[in-house]
Amino acid sequence: MDTIKQSFQTIAAQAKQDGVKVEMLISGGESLDLGFQKMKLNTFESTQTQTAGLRVLMGASQGYAYTENLSAEALMRTYNEAFNNAKTVQSEDKFEIPMMKPAAYQAMNLFNPEEIEMEKKMEVAKALEEKCLALDSRVQAVPYSGFSQGSSFMRILNTEGVDQEFKQNYYVGRTAPLAKEGEMSKMGGDGFFVRSFDKINTDEVARTSVNNAVKYLGATKLKTGNYPVVLDRKVFPTVLAMLLSYLSAKEVHENKSLLKGRIGQKVASDKFNLVDDPFELSGSSVRPFDSEGAPSQKTVLFENGVLKNYLTNLEYSKRMNLPHTANASRGPSSPMDIGPTNLVVAKGSKTQEQLLSLNPGQTVHITKFTGGLHAGFKDSTGDLSMPAEGFLYENGKCLGPVDQFVVSGNVLDVLRDIVELGDTYDRPGRSLIAPDVLIKSMSFAGG
Repeated sequence: MDTIKQSFQTIAAQAKQDGVKVEMLISGGESLDLGFQKMKLNTFESTQTQTAGLRVLMGASQGYAYTENLSAEALMRTYNEAFNNAKTVQSEDKFEIPMMKPAAYQAMNLFNPEEIEMEKKMEVAKALEEKCLALDSRVQAVPYSGFSQGSSFMRILNTEGVDQEFKQNYYVGRTAPLAKEGEMSKMGGDGFFVRSFDKINTDEVARTSVNNAVKYLGATKLKTGNYPVVLDRKVFPTVLAMLLSYLSAKEVHENKSLLKGRIGQKVASDKFNLVDDPFELSGSSVRPFDSEGAPSQKTVLFENGVLKNYLTNLEYSKRMNLPHTANASRGPSSPMDIGPTNLVVAKGSKTQEQLLSLNPGQTVHITKFTGGLHAGFKDSTGDLSMPAEGFLYENGKCLGPVDQFVVSGNVLDVLRDIVELGDTYDRPGRSLIAPDVLIKSMSFAGG
C-alpha cells in the first residue's frame, strides 16, 4: 500500500476545497560512515533520513512547511501550516505561479544496491589511512580520512498529477595526509566517487593524496607581479562556483546578476563553452527531473564565449518569457530556487605540459585555493582575491612549489582572458567539471 500517495490524495482534496495548488517533495536516504585515526576505528555512524516539504501556491504567493514525520496526520498538519503561510505572505503581484504538469522524462538507472560485507567496507576505510602512512616517511599523520556508502531518493507529487521518484546509490572516500619536512608542513588530499564497490582503488587514492601533500614541501614565496596563469582542473571549478548566481534567471530578475541583459553577447573567450548537463554520469548532480518534476535537459550556457541562456525554473521561465531549462532547486525544508546540475566546461586540445610551455618566461600553475570562496570573492562586483598555492614554471620547466601569495582579478575578466584549455578532466564525483585553463595574465601579491 502506497501510504504516501494516499496521504497526498487527502491533502489534494483539501487543497481543492481551499482553492489552492499543492506540491509535496520528499527526500532522504541512508548512509554509513567509517573512519580510522591512528590505525583505530574512530567513526562508525549509520543514519537514515526522510523529510517531506509542502509548497502551497495561491496566485502569486507561496507558503512552505516541512516535517520529518510522514504519518497522514503529520502531513496534513504540515499542509495546513503551509496553507496558512501562503495566506500570510500574500502578494499584490498579479502573476500566478505555475505548477508542473506530468511530462515524460528520461529514466536513469542509478540505483543498484550491492550486498557488501561490512569487513570489506572496513578494509577500505582502514586502507585510506594505512596506505598514506606507508608511502612516504614525511607523512606524519592523516588527519582526515573516511569511507561512506550512501543512497538517496527524491519523490515529487502535486495536484496537477505529477508523481515521480528517483533513487541512486554510491560510494565516497577521501583521505588528507599531512606531510612534514623540517619546519614546513603541507596537507594534500584526494578521494573517489563510484557507483560500484569494485571500482574503488585505494592504492591510487593514497598515492595521489600523498603526492598532493609532499609536492608542496620546500615551497618558496612568489614574487609580486603579473603572470600568465594555468588554473588547474581542480581549481577552475571554483571560478565556476563564482558564476553560479549570475546564471540564475531569478538573480537576473532581482538585478543581482552581472550577466543581466547579456544574452547573445560575447562575454568570455571564444574558447569557452559551458553546458548544464544533468546526464553527465561522471558528475555528482545527476537527475532525471528537477525539484518541480520537470524533465531534465542539457542546456547550453556559453557557446564560443557567447552567453546563450540563463537557468530557469517554471516560474521564472514564464515570468521572464525565457526558455524553461528545468533547473528548479529546493529541498523539503527550503523555498523554491534555481540551481545548476553538472556544469561542464568543454575540453580543449592541449596537455597540461603544453599549457605550461605556451608562454615564454614565467607561468604560475595554481593548484590550490587555500581560502574559502566567500572570503575571497565579492559577488556584487565579480572581484576576487584568493590565497593560493602552486608551482612556478619558466619556459615549460618547473622551478618548484610556491606559496604565501594572493591572486586577484575579476571573474568576468578571467573568462575573457582564457587562452587555451586542457584535454583532461579531474576524477569523477564533482558537479563543477573543467579541464586545466590557461589565462593570459592575473595579478599576484607575494613576497
